[in-house]
Amino acid sequence: MSDTKGQTSTSPEKKVEDKPAASSSSSTPAKPESTEKTTTPDVKKEEEKLELEEDVIDMETFQQIMDMDEEDEGDDEDGEKHAFSKGIVWGYFEQAEATFKDMEAAIVAEDLAKLSSLGHFLKGSSAALGIIKVQASCEKMQHYGNLRDEEAGVSLGAPEALKRIKELLTACKKDYEVAKNWMENLYEEDQ
Repeated sequence: MSDTKGQTSTSPEKKVEDKPAASSSSSTPAKPESTEKTTTPDVKKEEEKLELEEDVIDMETFQQIMDMDEEDEGDDEDGEKHAFSKGIVWGYFEQAEATFKDMEAAIVAEDLAKLSSLGHFLKGSSAALGIIKVQASCEKMQHYGNLRDEEAGVSLGAPEALKRIKELLTACKKDYEVAKNWMENLYEEDQ
């Protein structure tokens, strides 16, 4: 019986693979190959976009925010779809950008306790929307502000912690911009 199961699971895969080959053999062989080559860059772009989304945004968490729109009976008084979740997302943008400014000021002041607190704050709001790269960076910042490298399990000196936070903030802002652009495009498409 286990042999039958193994054959059953491989048979559909072969059939799916055989169908495109069969349909391409019915037409001129050179055309399907060239068509396949021209669609490959599009497929690669789409795959990169999906990977980018998965790396930057936890889609399951973000979808929970989007699902709140359905509970809110769809369009708002202006006829805008996703008005509820959009308000949450735009509020996050404002909060994140203000927090980044506060972080920059705390770096100048070399206030590690403040940096830890700000990292903790932004980590929570990023997690709520599923913006996982910003969340992870802020969690590290929170630990560095407490003079700890939790990944290595070691204590840090203040100059090293501050140096790491500066580097982390630069990367965190880039990840934030990627997430922001993706979300803005998503809401623009839905209008």
